[in-house]
Amino acid sequence: MEHLLSRRSRRIAATLAGTALLALVTSSGAASADNPAGGIGEISVLSNRADLVSGGDALVSVDLSANPNAVRVELNGSNITNSFAVRPNGRFEGLVTSLKEGTNVLRVRPGNGVGRSLEIQNHPIGGPVFSGPQVQPWLCRTHLQNPPLGASTDAKCNAPTVVELFYRNTANQFVAYNPASPPAPGDVQGTTTDQGKTVPFIVERVTGTADRGIYQFALLVDPTKPVSPWAEQPWNHKYVNTFGGACSVNYQQPTVGNVLSGANAALLGRGFAVGTSSLNTYGNQCNDIVSAEALMMTKEILTERHGQIRYTIGNGGSAGTMQQHLISEAYPGLLDGITTSLLYEDHWYQVVSSFDCILLWRYFGLQNALLGLPNNPNPLFLTAAERQKVWGSNPAGPDNMCGTKINFTVVELIADSPFGCSGPAEPPLWRWNATTNPTGTRCTIQDYQRNLFGVGPDGKAPSPLDNVGVQYGLNALRAGTLTTEQFADVNARIGGLNIDGIWQSQRTEGNVGALEKVYRSGRIVSGRGTASVAEIEVRSNITDTGFHPPFHSFTYRARLDRTNGNHDTHVLWVPNGGQTPDQILTVDDWLAGVEADTSADPLSVKFARHKPAEAVDACFRAGGVVQDVMCTDPATGVPGWQYYGNPRLVAGWPFTLDHFKCQLKPLARADYIPLAFSDAQWAQLSQAFPTGVCDYSKPPVGQQPSVPWLTFADGPGGRALGDPPTSVAPPGTAPGQGS
Repeated sequence: MEHLLSRRSRRIAATLAGTALLALVTSSGAASADNPAGGIGEISVLSNRADLVSGGDALVSVDLSANPNAVRVELNGSNITNSFAVRPNGRFEGLVTSLKEGTNVLRVRPGNGVGRSLEIQNHPIGGPVFSGPQVQPWLCRTHLQNPPLGASTDAKCNAPTVVELFYRNTANQFVAYNPASPPAPGDVQGTTTDQGKTVPFIVERVTGTADRGIYQFALLVDPTKPVSPWAEQPWNHKYVNTFGGACSVNYQQPTVGNVLSGANAALLGRGFAVGTSSLNTYGNQCNDIVSAEALMMTKEILTERHGQIRYTIGNGGSAGTMQQHLISEAYPGLLDGITTSLLYEDHWYQVVSSFDCILLWRYFGLQNALLGLPNNPNPLFLTAAERQKVWGSNPAGPDNMCGTKINFTVVELIADSPFGCSGPAEPPLWRWNATTNPTGTRCTIQDYQRNLFGVGPDGKAPSPLDNVGVQYGLNALRAGTLTTEQFADVNARIGGLNIDGIWQSQRTEGNVGALEKVYRSGRIVSGRGTASVAEIEVRSNITDTGFHPPFHSFTYRARLDRTNGNHDTHVLWVPNGGQTPDQILTVDDWLAGVEADTSADPLSVKFARHKPAEAVDACFRAGGVVQDVMCTDPATGVPGWQYYGNPRLVAGWPFTLDHFKCQLKPLARADYIPLAFSDAQWAQLSQAFPTGVCDYSKPPVGQQPSVPWLTFADGPGGRALGDPPTSVAPPGTAPGQGS
């Protein structure tokens, strides 16, 4: 959150009035042979990093002690001084337009001095910026958006932006607002923002295209005032971005919903801007790198239209939590706080879980139409109770763990899946098929993210999926609930999936290079990034042993504890008959406290110091709130609920659930004492584990620290962007003369 704190420092400096700024101008600020910068300090792009600007515009601020009336601003040698002025916030700022694609040089000169310059890299509004070459084919759908944007104007699905005004009427509905013929004052609700401003409840909704998706945001406005980054408007300069669930590898532009709907109305009334991109919903496109890029571009557009954002809060459940965690890990600074539910640590564990589901579902003989096989129950696992010993879920519950995950397995792992892999209508033939179209577009998650994984000589993206050495049911065997016969049989016959998602008798071996990439790029969340965001999770599905099992709240915490030494920034609320506080407003209070703290204390100290009283682990019961997320009955000491596990935890995976390919050790009978296997059973195990079994005392294969802010423009695996660019004095200027 250092990005948030630095913005706070800039805003404190910005409270200087314009006259005070002029008072700072002295003769020492004039250009001279000894001081060629002449009072020109840092040039900063406020709307984004200077190397990641898109759409041809950038909101720029200049630290200035020179006379503003004597300053000249140039873009690529052309005079754009008229775009800059001392703004109401007391700072010398301007909206730079007409940036060319590629490198632009912005120079600020004091009188006859040389000043300072900043390189701005501008990218097309249709993308990409850092996500790398865009997947093809891609079907434009701007004409299907509501409000309609009309036909796309180019191959990147760009279309004209639509700006609308709405007012909140006395029936709590948003109605179109026409400034030329406004409604009667009594028809418009009033609202009071969290800054204490009481204003008519009138909002602006902006819908446009960016990165081949469609974004939409809304915020309170005063329609009598101009739209600009410096206009005094009622919004509080805080932004809430929503993230959607599911997972589909679609090859078409998705449309976006209505940001005025649901609980967003209350946030808008308090002064928040709310928005999203259609690329922030995994059910539209299952690539968190693109989701991060779309979030960045949406924030940039909002900033250039309405001014700087104080901080950003994410909101979303299920795959929406995956995106928030992954973005916080890989692109820190895009989110300052997150609000989660139906939590997952990241996406790659979910892919592994789906992989295990299809293998075990097949082994148990419970195939369905999606797999194209009839049911043929395995006689060693005829009951749900027997199967639960390997599933690792509720021993007394139904084995519904994979009911929906089979669908996701088909979507994510099978190359010619017709599910969740839509694009241009046939013909022409575009989707991969081993026989009829072997060079077509493949519908696996790794092929959809080929900018991360790369492509092998066969034209297929390598997969990090692995179950070599995994002993399914190991802990149940050791606990005495699984027989040696069952253990030997499931491990001998479970098999794996090949690169095309087809079952094979041998185990699946993950590509080491692919594994290294998912760790290094932050696709496997370590918890490093989320240590710098305030997170409140609501775990409402405490009885779910299916698609959203609650153990993920605790395996996620295990990663935070391992990486950061604590999980202080993760708060868990469990509603158990009672009502929780508002997640977003509590995170907002938390961030506001940290933002206002100008001390030099470490960020961890500031998080602890400014944690709201409500931001503690708690169970919300009908009879009151207790600081015990297991909702333990104080009279009996019995927890109100419990969480279970999954096949990999039963197989001995560490509780952090990020051991995606294990190092191996030899299969040895001594490791199972006092259990004894028959010779036939041992032969099955020897066949199942010819290279050995997992040794979880050793680090997983390929594991390494994640590197933030990677760009994939230069090829698979990514290159670190490093720190944002800063302005410089011209070559030959003595040290210190540019500041």
